[in-house]
Amino acid sequence: MSETVHYRGVATKINIPRDKSPIQVAEDLLSKAKVKIDKYYENTLEQLNADCSDSYFFHSKTGTLYKLESKEIDPYEDIIRAEIKDETTIEYELKFYNGGAGFSECLEEAFDKIEE
Repeated sequence: MSETVHYRGVATKINIPRDKSPIQVAEDLLSKAKVKIDKYYENTLEQLNADCSDSYFFHSKTGTLYKLESKEIDPYEDIIRAEIKDETTIEYELKFYNGGAGFSECLEEAFDKIEE
Protein backbone atom coordinates (compact mmCIF):
# COMPACT_ATOMS: atom_id res chain seq x y z
CA MET A 1 0.00 0.00 0.00
CA SER A 2 1.26 3.47 -0.89
CA GLU A 3 1.36 6.15 1.75
CA THR A 4 3.08 9.42 2.55
CA VAL A 5 6.36 8.85 4.40
CA HIS A 6 8.77 11.27 6.12
CA TYR A 7 12.42 10.54 6.92
CA ARG A 8 15.06 12.65 8.65
CA GLY A 9 18.64 11.47 8.66
CA VAL A 10 22.33 11.84 7.98
CA ALA A 11 24.31 10.52 5.03
CA THR A 12 28.01 9.96 5.73
CA LYS A 13 30.38 9.61 2.80
CA ILE A 14 32.04 6.20 2.53
CA ASN A 15 35.68 6.51 1.51
CA ILE A 16 36.46 4.23 -1.43
CA PRO A 17 39.93 2.67 -1.07
CA ARG A 18 42.28 3.43 -3.97
CA ASP A 19 42.53 -0.26 -4.84
CA LYS A 20 38.71 -0.73 -5.09
CA SER A 21 35.90 0.61 -7.22
CA PRO A 22 32.52 1.74 -5.82
CA ILE A 23 31.06 -1.46 -7.33
CA GLN A 24 33.54 -3.59 -5.35
CA VAL A 25 32.80 -1.67 -2.15
CA ALA A 26 29.06 -2.18 -2.76
CA GLU A 27 29.73 -5.91 -3.19
CA ASP A 28 31.59 -5.94 0.16
CA LEU A 29 28.73 -4.09 1.87
CA LEU A 30 26.13 -6.51 0.47
CA SER A 31 28.24 -9.44 1.64
CA LYS A 32 28.61 -7.87 5.10
CA ALA A 33 24.80 -7.44 5.23
CA LYS A 34 24.47 -11.13 4.23
CA VAL A 35 22.66 -10.22 0.99
CA LYS A 36 23.22 -12.67 -1.87
CA ILE A 37 24.50 -11.00 -5.07
CA ASP A 38 21.67 -11.14 -7.60
CA LYS A 39 22.47 -11.13 -11.35
CA TYR A 40 19.09 -9.44 -11.94
CA TYR A 41 20.73 -6.07 -11.19
CA GLU A 42 23.04 -4.30 -13.61
CA ASN A 43 25.70 -4.08 -10.86
CA THR A 44 26.12 -4.27 -7.10
CA LEU A 45 25.59 -0.50 -6.66
CA GLU A 46 22.12 -0.87 -8.15
CA GLN A 47 21.44 -3.86 -5.88
CA LEU A 48 22.76 -2.00 -2.82
CA ASN A 49 20.38 0.90 -3.57
CA ALA A 50 17.50 -1.58 -3.93
CA ASP A 51 18.17 -4.14 -1.19
CA CYS A 52 19.83 -1.93 1.43
CA SER A 53 18.18 1.43 0.67
CA ASP A 54 17.60 2.10 4.36
CA SER A 55 21.35 1.80 5.08
CA TYR A 56 23.25 2.86 1.94
CA PHE A 57 22.83 5.24 -0.99
CA PHE A 58 24.86 5.74 -4.17
CA HIS A 59 24.51 9.22 -5.66
CA SER A 60 25.05 8.50 -9.34
CA LYS A 61 25.62 12.12 -10.35
CA THR A 62 28.71 12.47 -8.13
CA GLY A 63 29.69 8.77 -7.95
CA THR A 64 29.63 8.95 -4.15
CA LEU A 65 28.57 6.15 -1.80
CA TYR A 66 26.96 7.04 1.55
CA LYS A 67 26.09 5.25 4.79
CA LEU A 68 22.61 6.30 5.95
CA GLU A 69 21.24 6.80 9.43
CA SER A 70 17.60 7.84 9.39
CA LYS A 71 14.35 7.72 11.26
CA GLU A 72 10.80 7.90 10.01
CA ILE A 73 8.81 10.99 11.05
CA ASP A 74 5.03 11.51 11.11
CA PRO A 75 4.03 12.58 7.55
CA TYR A 76 1.81 15.50 6.42
CA GLU A 77 3.55 17.48 3.64
CA ASP A 78 6.37 16.88 1.14
CA ILE A 79 9.87 17.90 2.26
CA ILE A 80 12.94 17.09 0.16
CA ARG A 81 15.98 18.73 1.74
CA ALA A 82 19.68 18.06 2.15
CA GLU A 83 22.54 20.17 3.50
CA ILE A 84 26.25 19.62 3.82
CA LYS A 85 27.28 19.40 7.49
CA ASP A 86 31.01 18.86 6.97
CA GLU A 87 33.42 17.36 4.44
CA THR A 88 32.04 13.82 4.75
CA THR A 89 28.47 14.25 6.06
CA ILE A 90 25.19 15.36 4.51
CA GLU A 91 22.06 15.75 6.63
CA TYR A 92 18.79 15.02 4.82
CA GLU A 93 15.06 15.15 5.40
CA LEU A 94 12.56 13.45 3.08
CA LYS A 95 8.79 13.46 3.31
CA PHE A 96 6.91 12.19 0.27
CA TYR A 97 4.09 10.03 -1.03
CA ASN A 98 5.79 6.70 -1.76
CA GLY A 99 3.23 5.76 -4.42
CA GLY A 100 4.65 8.44 -6.70
CA ALA A 101 8.35 8.31 -5.87
CA GLY A 102 10.84 6.08 -4.07
CA PHE A 103 13.31 6.77 -1.27
CA SER A 104 16.38 6.71 -3.57
CA GLU A 105 14.70 8.96 -6.15
CA CYS A 106 13.88 11.59 -3.53
CA LEU A 107 17.33 11.33 -1.95
CA GLU A 108 18.85 11.84 -5.43
CA GLU A 109 16.66 14.94 -5.89
CA ALA A 110 17.67 16.33 -2.48
CA PHE A 111 21.38 15.75 -3.19
CA ASP A 112 21.02 17.36 -6.63
CA LYS A 113 19.54 20.47 -4.97
CA ILE A 114 22.73 20.92 -2.91
CA GLU A 115 24.65 21.74 -6.08
CA GLU A 116 22.09 24.32 -7.34
